Amino acid sequence: MGFFGELIEDVTGKAKRPEIKGGRFESFVSEEIFNDKLFDLVEMTRDFNSNSDRFEERSMNPDFRFRDKRTGEEFWIEAKYRNGLFKNDKGQFVCEICKPWQLDRYKEVEKTSGKKVYICLGLGEDPRFPETVHLIPVYGAYPQLFQSKLKETMIWRNPEIK
Repeated sequence: MGFFGELIEDVTGKAKRPEIKGGRFESFVSEEIFNDKLFDLVEMTRDFNSNSDRFEERSMNPDFRFRDKRTGEEFWIEAKYRNGLFKNDKGQFVCEICKPWQLDRYKEVEKTSGKKVYICLGLGEDPRFPETVHLIPVYGAYPQLFQSKLKETMIWRNPEIK
């Protein structure tokens, strides 16, 4: 795809490049879900472009560390965006939230930091306007989740989608 094709995808929100989709959803998570009225942003990992210049080790941490202004509790958030579900080899609809090695790393961060780690999963066509958002504790999580678990963990639904 040429420059103009990528530009059109970027403007319409249909960008295929993971770093663009991920960055857009991270913005949604920090501005809409964990907004500054209720949460302090304690730490945020560097973006893809910054890390390609020189990798920073703390980029192995989840994307954000927030502090709840009401309770003072700090926690980590890893933002993940997926277009939807797929059928696994048993014919069941699942969502791959992360790779097994990533989940192991998030669990290790939770263990060493003493702060809970959650995966904030967005689903839909456009990461700027997800259809649903799910908050999944990494403790007890699996790399692939069934629809029933997604229903249990949903914290937000786009009011414009019926």
